[in-house]
Amino acid sequence: MGTDKIEKQTKLTVWQRAFMRDQDWRKDELRTCIFWVVAAFSLATGFAFGLLGLRGLPCFIAYFAGVVVAPSMYWSNFLGIDEQDFGGKMEILNDSIGSGAAIFMLSWTGMYSLLYA
Repeated sequence: MGTDKIEKQTKLTVWQRAFMRDQDWRKDELRTCIFWVVAAFSLATGFAFGLLGLRGLPCFIAYFAGVVVAPSMYWSNFLGIDEQDFGGKMEILNDSIGSGAAIFMLSWTGMYSLLYA
């Protein structure tokens, strides 16, 4: 029975498994998935902040709070992953934070400049 589950999981791509619960994840696959979750969150947040005309340090602080909380809720509540099995929250987010911040800043300032400058 256990080999059937492993064989089914090898047929699924990372993107298919990202929308399914109770899947077994390798560390590199999880980090790839979380990278794209953070990238999508950063882009959406940047566009939203730009559309609303928000400015200043409080927006940047709100983004960093959200970029830590939203993906961790995704992997703990939806995927059912114990972050300690993968080295902790910051180990999982390590590759994603810098790129996500760049995506956020570009989309935020770009949208704001497009609409309000």
